[in-house]
Amino acid sequence: MLDRHEAHEELNPKARDPREAGVAAGRPVADREVPLPGVAAADATANVIQQWLDGEASEADARRADARAVDFWMKTSADTDRMRRVKTPSHVMASIMAAIPAKEPSAVPAARLADRPSSEAR
Repeated sequence: MLDRHEAHEELNPKARDPREAGVAAGRPVADREVPLPGVAAADATANVIQQWLDGEASEADARRADARAVDFWMKTSADTDRMRRVKTPSHVMASIMAAIPAKEPSAVPAARLADRPSSEAR
């Protein structure tokens, strides 16, 4: 039995399912595409929101297209600005600096690592 979804290069092309040839030759690709409902409207909305984020459209235009998306991006922008202003507390900074070795670790020659068994090299 031939599976129409797998390639069978080793088979005789005349032995293939005749339905494949009829579909491909009978109609152009565009006739076989199925449009999804609401995709064109979603693309237009996304374009307006993207233009607003890029500074090419006004906030009012973006709100007319999708107020929820505008509110989301406004909240995201406010949260991001707030996070940028956060400073690391001094006690956390001190513990990080204390964990850093005072002296640079010495390099281990690659030849010594190659001589070790793999479990020790890790």
